[in-house]
Amino acid sequence: MIEIINSIRKYNFWDDNPIDLGYPRTFYTDKIGQYIGNKLVKVLVGQRRAGKSYILRQIASKLISEGVLRENILYINKEYMELATLRSAVELEELYKAYRQSFNPTGKVYIFIDEIQYIDEWERFVNSHSQDFAEPCELFISGSNSNLLSGELATLLSG
Repeated sequence: MIEIINSIRKYNFWDDNPIDLGYPRTFYTDKIGQYIGNKLVKVLVGQRRAGKSYILRQIASKLISEGVLRENILYINKEYMELATLRSAVELEELYKAYRQSFNPTGKVYIFIDEIQYIDEWERFVNSHSQDFAEPCELFISGSNSNLLSGELATLLSG
C-alpha cells in the first residue's frame, strides 16, 4: 500500500503540488462549509462530469487556507488508474493505514473519497471512521451512480 500512497502523491496537497481547482463554486463550497466540524458525512451526489471532484478539491484547499495541515488531508479519486486495484472497504482501510503510517498526522484527518461507489462495502469504512473518537476523521464523499442518487444512501450511512 505504501506504493499506492506514493503513486497518489501528485493528486494530493502534501507536497505543494499544483492542484487543479477549476472554476470556483463558492455557492456549493460555502454551503458545505457550514457543516464542517462535525461527525456528519458530507455527501456530494449528482450526474457525472458535473464538477463534484472540483468541489471536493476546493473544500480541501479551503481547509488548508484555514490552517489545516496538508498532511491531514487524504484525497482519493477512484477514477484514477493508480487506484484501480482498490476495490473493497478492507483495501481502503489498508490504504488509510498506510497513509497514517507515512504521514503520521496529528489531530483530525479529512478524508475525501471521490466516486466512492466503485469501492465495495464503502459504507463500512465511512461509518467506522466518521464515528471514530480515538483518531477523529471528517469524511467527504462523492458518487454518481443510481444507488447513491437514490434514497438508499440514507440507509447505508448510520447517524
